[in-house]
Formats: sequence, C-alpha cells, structure tokens
Amino acid sequence: MTFHFRYREGFLPALPRGPGKLVHHHLFPQQPELARWFRSHGVDIHKFTILIPEHIHRQLHSGKGRGGMWNQAWRDFRDSQQGRSMTSEELHRKAVELIFRFELTGPVVPYNAPVAPYQAAPSIRAP
Repeated sequence: MTFHFRYREGFLPALPRGPGKLVHHHLFPQQPELARWFRSHGVDIHKFTILIPEHIHRQLHSGKGRGGMWNQAWRDFRDSQQGRSMTSEELHRKAVELIFRFELTGPVVPYNAPVAPYQAAPSIRAP
C-alpha cells in the first residue's frame, strides 16, 4: 500500500499528538556496555533519537533488566549475534524493527535538536 501526501502541493501528513512533554529517546541505548558496542560498530548513539511522549518513554524503560524492555531488546539482539561483526546498516535496520515492534512514532533527530512546544491545532498545510 502506498500513501501519497502531495508534499509538492504543500500538504503534510498529520500524526495526532496529544498534549504533554516530548522527550528524546535514544534508538541506540546510552547504557555504557551497549553504547561501547554501538561505538565499536560505527554508530554515534546521540545522532539518532526519536521524539516521543514522556509517559511512553517511561514505559519503554520500565520492566525487567537494566534500562527496561527497550534496552533488554538490544541486549538480546547483541547476545544472539554471538560476537559477530556487524555493519552500522544492520544496526540501523534493527533500530527500525524495534520502532515498529514498540509502535513508536515521531521524528528521528539528533539528541541536541530542540523539542517544539505542543500546539493544540496542528497545521495541515505547509507554510
């Protein structure tokens, strides 16, 4: 299925955003052991965060293991590779898979990117 949003005509896709604070969620965890693993495979963890509601972020990092279910999913993946060398592309593909598995939506931005304030009425037309 393909969706055509007619970007050239000034229309933008609208995803509903409820009120509340958005936070940067690292797609590649900051936990030291995982961060070292990502760095050794050429991934800068601070370049890839997704803006998500704060309550969703808390859910992702709750539950079993250090860092919750998100970090556990990455540890499970790392351990399943049994020390195999991986490309950064393979790690990015896994990050996208986890975004779908955990049903996250939001822009992917660097960690230092500003978070726009909530607007009650989203704009449907591009400026």
